Amino acid sequence: MEENQEKIKNWEIIDEGYHRLDKRKIRILKNLASTGNLSFTVHAPFSSINLAEANQTLRNKFLLFMKKSLENAYSLEAKVWVIHPGRLTPFTYFFPETAWSSQISSFKRFVKEAEDLGVKVVVENMVGEYSLFKTIKDGLRILEETENSIGICLDVRHAYLTGALEKFLVEIPQIQHLHVHDNKGLKDDHLPAFKGNINWKKVFKQLKKISYNGWIVAENYTLNHALKTLKKLNLI
Repeated sequence: MEENQEKIKNWEIIDEGYHRLDKRKIRILKNLASTGNLSFTVHAPFSSINLAEANQTLRNKFLLFMKKSLENAYSLEAKVWVIHPGRLTPFTYFFPETAWSSQISSFKRFVKEAEDLGVKVVVENMVGEYSLFKTIKDGLRILEETENSIGICLDVRHAYLTGALEKFLVEIPQIQHLHVHDNKGLKDDHLPAFKGNINWKKVFKQLKKISYNGWIVAENYTLNHALKTLKKLNLI
């Protein structure tokens, strides 16, 4: 990270796995921020987490675990906290409205807790049969049922794989955060920009139309690919 401080001032920290934030990591990152004029957002944990879990006891465990990540974001002075939507389980596959209700309840709880900390919660659109936010309709419903209190993190690749990328940019309000990476339309490649099939000129033309002024995060699998993405998109 240190050798790229001059190029990249905004970093999204994945609070997950080996990158899970703790007091030591937060202290190191804050020191880097103070010396290099860096800013952070935090991507909440997502492995094994389901905010749409129908079992209240189990979901409370998820919420408590996630709350620690929100507190980490606050400690890091991050202004945005990115979460994944819930998903259907073998039980809620047959009762999707139960899952949906649990998801919205989780979102509202996080929004309230985050407001008290001065952190903005954004939920990322996903792909896959069981995700509860993969379509424009899902996004609009989330905004309506949370009374627009939650923001949207538009993952360009995920939207592209649904075949509705341009419509997402037109029809979804509250886009406050952006994940960019490319793919060839078949799987989750996380390729550098212009190495897949996404029409980036159209994407940035539409971003300009909606006066987008949030972060643009290169969500590639390697730092080298992230640098390529940012360079190709003229962001550094």
